[in-house]
Amino acid sequence: MAQNLTEDGKVTKRIIKAGEGLQPKKKSEVSVHYEAFLVKQDSKFDSSRDRNAPFAFTLNGGQVIEAWEIAVPTMKVGEVAEITCSYEYGYGEKGRAPIVPKKASLRFVVELLGAWEPAGSARQRLEAAASKKEEGNELFKKGAVDKALFAYRRARDYIIDLWDCEPEEQVECRELVIAIQSNIAICYIKLREWDNALEVCKKVLDRDPCNVKACYRIGQISTETLDFEEGIQYVKLGLQVIIN
Repeated sequence: MAQNLTEDGKVTKRIIKAGEGLQPKKKSEVSVHYEAFLVKQDSKFDSSRDRNAPFAFTLNGGQVIEAWEIAVPTMKVGEVAEITCSYEYGYGEKGRAPIVPKKASLRFVVELLGAWEPAGSARQRLEAAASKKEEGNELFKKGAVDKALFAYRRARDYIIDLWDCEPEEQVECRELVIAIQSNIAICYIKLREWDNALEVCKKVLDRDPCNVKACYRIGQISTETLDFEEGIQYVKLGLQVIIN
């Protein structure tokens, strides 16, 4: 059943698939996949899925139509929803020639892939990364591995290049990056993306050469890719760390 999101009933949302994650905040940056349709003609005029390129924007940043500004904040990460709106909340009386006619009512199928907060200082970036990591953990526990991977990658983006900070923050950053990279690796393993998993495990070892989990996971990956020689090499490295 569709839910009215405005008092005049001209923006509605119907949940197609419930989300597993959090709702965006007022100024969140979000990433979505969408398909856009003209209601009257029942024809598709735009699709991020057809381009295989998610669309990212900042809420309340003037980048999207009003119907999206109203509807997207009501969604949870992972949610798929059908959003409909009259022209007043879409492209207005003039439309968007030549694609959208004048006074066109619109329908969208939107999937909220992820949401994250802007962060400036080193402390803000560390806190944002830790929060996004916890969100990824919750999604992973629910079996939403692809959404967890998105959250972990956003967490990593906050701090992967964080160097201009206090010494204690550098230590915190290093430990957090290692933990996030380790979680990204296990997501790739669950998704059977062996090359990506191997690459991330090796990045963990670049920062922490004695990381036993990374060694073990490379061994796991090697049994799938049949690269037994490399797998044995890293398993032996992990065993040496445990013994010593």
